[in-house]
Amino acid sequence: MKNGKFGCAVWGCGWVASGHINAYLKHPACEVVTLGSRRLESVQAKQAEFGLDCRATTDFNDILNDDRIDIVSICTPNCQHAEEAILAMKAGKHVFLEKPIAICEEDIPRLVETSEASHVHTLVAFILRFNPLVQLQRRLVAEGELGKVFMANTDYWFGRERKGWMKHAEQTGGAFILAGCHSVDMVRHIIGADITRVSAQAAMVGNYYEYPPVETAQVQFSNGAIGVFSCSLVGTTPYMANTSILGEKGTIVNDRFYLKRFDGQKDFFTLDTGVKKSGDVYDHPFPAMVSHFVECIQDDKESPNNIRSAVNAHLTCIAIRKSAELGRPVRIEGLKLIVE
Repeated sequence: MKNGKFGCAVWGCGWVASGHINAYLKHPACEVVTLGSRRLESVQAKQAEFGLDCRATTDFNDILNDDRIDIVSICTPNCQHAEEAILAMKAGKHVFLEKPIAICEEDIPRLVETSEASHVHTLVAFILRFNPLVQLQRRLVAEGELGKVFMANTDYWFGRERKGWMKHAEQTGGAFILAGCHSVDMVRHIIGADITRVSAQAAMVGNYYEYPPVETAQVQFSNGAIGVFSCSLVGTTPYMANTSILGEKGTIVNDRFYLKRFDGQKDFFTLDTGVKKSGDVYDHPFPAMVSHFVECIQDDKESPNNIRSAVNAHLTCIAIRKSAELGRPVRIEGLKLIVE
């Protein structure tokens, strides 16, 4: 930290990197020191987009070895996240890690071990946790407004052409891992319970993706609740992150609420939290996330949205892929997946 500002670097200059860069530029305690990517043209495009006169690099080691850099955003293809996050943490950098944290089960214990041993702070880009509607839903469940929750369903639907590496199975990891992990994490975050078992199916739709772009799963939660999850990267549909939470005293369906405490309620009522559903990176709450992360670093406190907090959602997504491939249920026990 120099001159009262954290030196920030963004590694990977694709679409989502704009959200990170924009958030750092808006925070008074942050300075963008370096932008890096495999292709110099990608870095130069971001420099031009934001009018930045900062260092450009195509070598991740330049970021790891730069003492001016305190915080690193990792926005590279999915298959690189785990190893690059581990290297950054070992280099003493605070890490703002794009989802997914990993696409392989074996990498997750390594991430957790490194994050706990390196004494740096981490934040995972599960943007829906910073959505005011999700925060309200979580608070209502925690305060007992729904009573005992016995069913929690969620969907991620967003039919759009995802170019480049997102088409390829070995770089992406699967539909839920690529995108549906947002909804998986959202629903387990709302009800405050981990997922313990999945039984999944997948479907090849079209020939654009090398892997099934549609996945569904029946799931069980640690609190006894059950649910159905779905993810579709294809189809004529806008961005949708649906959530249905059913409890003994109430029901939540997205922004609609039906609660026993309101005697005589005939139908759902709707609360407008002022946040539109959007898949556009500029509509995502990156500024709020960076503000939270900076506060955690300044106060030396662990973020509740760190790497460890994201493990169950990611293991669930990997388990969904594995269950669909093998045609057998998969249990999630700690940091391990067990095929039944």
